[in-house]
Amino acid sequence: MKLYNKIAILFVASTLFFSSCYSDFDSLESEDQWVTTHTIGAFLDENASEVGDLPTRITRLFSVDTIPANKNIIINGIVISNDNDGNIYKNIVIHDFVSNRALKISVDAGNLSAVFPTGRAISINCKGLAIGKYADMLQLGVAYYKTESGKVGYEIGRIPYPLFLERVQINKASPIYPISELVDTVTIAQILSGGVDMHSKLVCIKNAYFTGKGANFGEPAVITNEALKIFAPSTDGVGFPQSREIKDGTGSIFVATSEYSKFANYKLPAASYVGNITAIVGWYNDKDLTLDVAKIYHQLTLRSISDLGKGFERYHQEVK
Repeated sequence: MKLYNKIAILFVASTLFFSSCYSDFDSLESEDQWVTTHTIGAFLDENASEVGDLPTRITRLFSVDTIPANKNIIINGIVISNDNDGNIYKNIVIHDFVSNRALKISVDAGNLSAVFPTGRAISINCKGLAIGKYADMLQLGVAYYKTESGKVGYEIGRIPYPLFLERVQINKASPIYPISELVDTVTIAQILSGGVDMHSKLVCIKNAYFTGKGANFGEPAVITNEALKIFAPSTDGVGFPQSREIKDGTGSIFVATSEYSKFANYKLPAASYVGNITAIVGWYNDKDLTLDVAKIYHQLTLRSISDLGKGFERYHQEVK
């Protein structure tokens, strides 16, 4: 059975479940298909500024631009994220193949892939929401005022789920796209030099391998404790992703994993395993107004352990 047929079957099953939980689920597949007004690229160019229109705690690294609520601003994209394995939390990532830009959408709900599976085309009406940078990376959400000690100011917050249901529509006339059509094959060097246009994209890096190193303030660091040579050791509840270095012969970059993911405690693949690594490109910089050339700010996110592809077959047998 073809991949997209399998995904379609899962989607139908999840529809039956979620329609029993949310009375307004049917509105997600309205007969009146929304008309796209902006590509993701045009939307960002028109609405996201360098510093935003609300005061944030670190200007430029955090920003919030409020989106007018008096007119429809509709973007469209294909879902490239998957939160089934717990390494993506309370967000959806969509890719617009017209402008070739992707966007992270922060939503205050879990298990979003049950309703919005990988490959599904969706439209989002952005009116009244907010676009801005969280740790120097753009995402769509709502304006949220944080009062935590040392972090006072506006930032991009999660869209409440009932509001998100009002702002999202499934493009039921569109097919569910197979994963092969959603992935850009790139080198690490291309990611590092690609700037914000690479943010949130789903990419495949070939001839890649784990070096066995972690990170220390954005720089690769040797892991001396064998017990910590896993994807994501515990942070004792702090909750920040754990970084592990990969290389491909063109550069070095980090794969970041949540300690709450299903594969957090899997041992890192040995450097002898060289192959395809698929991941969503992220960026995190919450301190440096001037970038430090010694640091790695990119954070690649595996959607599941199966994103380690060709070349990692023996590794998958080991961790079963």
